[in-house]
Amino acid sequence: MTETPETQPEQTPATDVPTGSAATLEQVLIEGKDGKAQAGEIIRTFLTSSVFFLSPEEVNDETGSVNPLTLQDNEGNPLIALFSTTENIPDDYKEHAPHAVEAPGVAIVQSITGAGVMIDAGQEHGFQISAEGVERIRTDFISPAEDAEAQS
Repeated sequence: MTETPETQPEQTPATDVPTGSAATLEQVLIEGKDGKAQAGEIIRTFLTSSVFFLSPEEVNDETGSVNPLTLQDNEGNPLIALFSTTENIPDDYKEHAPHAVEAPGVAIVQSITGAGVMIDAGQEHGFQISAEGVERIRTDFISPAEDAEAQS
């Protein structure tokens, strides 16, 4: 008689990786805080992930312009508050801007000027990119990819 080993629940690995790009972005942000991910990896993950910004008004396809929730850094410079998941949005932010709008990270970088971003504001793993950093990302990460596509 042969025995078939049974898998017990405690034998299942506890390191389930969340699925979806937002969970991946959050994980990379946490790894970055812990020194296990470099800034370039965080930025690439941000650009290829969907993120959420908050708006005081509902946003739909007919909405002409959007006024996302904006924070300030220590020097008073504007930062657009972005979130890797809706679970990471602090309640006090929701009071000021109750509508979470999903958008690709790359679209955020392409559309904002004169402001930085704060990803997962209010969280221990929050990641800030200055307005100058956003401009460099457009130049260093996005423009070369567009140039390569144009040459194909």
